Amino acid sequence: MPRVQRSPTASSSVNTSVLQAKSDSDIPAAVSNSPVSNINTASRQGKRPCPEFSPANELQDIKHEIIQMLSSWKREQEERLTNFISQQNTSLSKLVSDIADLKQQNLEIQKSNGEIEKAITFITEQYDDMMKKIDSLQKENQLHKDRIIHLEYKIQDIQQLSRSSCVEIRNVPAVVNESVYDLATIISKVGAAVDMTLNHTELRDAYRLPGKPGTIRPIVAEFVNVQVKNKLITSVRDFNKTHPNDDRLNTKCIGLPGDRRPVYVAEYLPATSRKLFYEAREFAKQKLYKFCWTANGNIFLRKSEGSKQILVRSTETLRNLQLDIKQ
Repeated sequence: MPRVQRSPTASSSVNTSVLQAKSDSDIPAAVSNSPVSNINTASRQGKRPCPEFSPANELQDIKHEIIQMLSSWKREQEERLTNFISQQNTSLSKLVSDIADLKQQNLEIQKSNGEIEKAITFITEQYDDMMKKIDSLQKENQLHKDRIIHLEYKIQDIQQLSRSSCVEIRNVPAVVNESVYDLATIISKVGAAVDMTLNHTELRDAYRLPGKPGTIRPIVAEFVNVQVKNKLITSVRDFNKTHPNDDRLNTKCIGLPGDRRPVYVAEYLPATSRKLFYEAREFAKQKLYKFCWTANGNIFLRKSEGSKQILVRSTETLRNLQLDIKQ
């Protein structure tokens, strides 16, 4: 059973003024008048001050230093941030300016490209027109070339017909003060050397072709008809076939003084045909054609005996033969 403490009696020695209950309004006064409060106040007033190097002061200094360091670091970071922002703003401004310049340049380039495209289009159209004109001119030129070749053939035919009864006698030296009679005598001696009688009445004209000074110019003999010409050429060929090289027709055979010179007799060719005949002979030598001759003003080639004869009308014929050989 718990103990029951009795209330103190009036005769108790305890100070009733201290233990007497107080109301709310009297609490501050009671506290201030309390002996305990007076003791605490007296003890605080008589408290000994903290020494200068006490842990509390050191902690306070460290705290102060940390705060100063943080403040300094903060200021430095703010300054760096400010400088960085300023630099970035400057760079951004410059970048914006450069982009604006690039845009302007791009616009100018686009404008220039547009002008270039127009110029290229114009040039292309002009080029197409020029190519059409060139094609037309090439076709026209080819027609002119064909026409010229056709006319050359006609001229050659006319020249050949006009000289169809002429022969050319080469390598016969000229005599002093040579006349037509002297030439007619030489032609008659040529006929006599090959066993063919030639009268002066069968000779219509005789003359020498022009040439360089100091050279032996050919003699052209024009007969009254083609039969006499062909008979003379055939007689010379037969004579040369039946005689060795040294005894073939020469100046000694026709009674001319001086060194022995071979005499050549062939039908007369106009200048263009003569040049073509020379080219044909050179072609025959290079390409090993065995025969190259003329007949009635025409030039012929033959590769070998029994092969087909080729009529050489122009240098184009020789070029075509060259291409056929390469293929």
